[in-house]
Amino acid sequence: MKVLVVNGSPRRSMNTAQLLEKVAEGAATGGSEVELVHLRDHQFSGCISCFHCKDPQGKSYGRCILKDDLRGVLELAHEADVLVLGTPFYFGTETALMRAFLERLWFQYFLYTLKKPPLSPRKKATALIYTMNVKEEDMAAYGKTAIVEAAKKYMEMLFAPCEVFLCTDTKQVKDYSRYEMDMWDVEAKDKRHKEVFPEDLNKAFELGRKLVA
Repeated sequence: MKVLVVNGSPRRSMNTAQLLEKVAEGAATGGSEVELVHLRDHQFSGCISCFHCKDPQGKSYGRCILKDDLRGVLELAHEADVLVLGTPFYFGTETALMRAFLERLWFQYFLYTLKKPPLSPRKKATALIYTMNVKEEDMAAYGKTAIVEAAKKYMEMLFAPCEVFLCTDTKQVKDYSRYEMDMWDVEAKDKRHKEVFPEDLNKAFELGRKLVA
């Protein structure tokens, strides 16, 4: 079984990356072939709306025609049996890296017709992991709930039922005193990071195991 885990955070070792590493570890326990991709390591753009992927007579029908670093990642996603995407929230939505990836992933398969199903290759287990510094009960007020629901809808439209994992009220930096970030209760952030984040890491590991089961 092939598992692709995609990190949409520009940071390779903070909350999102750590959770995705645990998902990858969990998925690997069953002997699956797991690959973790950091989008920050690739040069690519979002969809350019060329519509080559919608031309049934063309060579790129159902596949993105752009030849940049994302092409290989999209191929891995196409072939994967399990696809896990992770991103923090930046200004109320996915990072620019993840948003560009989602545009390219989704649009190549999507058809503006009711006569055919989407061109996505086959049903595959999927999951979305979101990290954020706000509390879960405040997500809707910041517009985050709608973003998660929309992404889940498209994943399920193209692939299969999608698991959603939320890691909320996260610690953004190791040392808050270095930055002008006094709007946060730093002691509470530190306490939650020590007590709750390890539980989230364990849950992420179990999610990886579940997805390949």
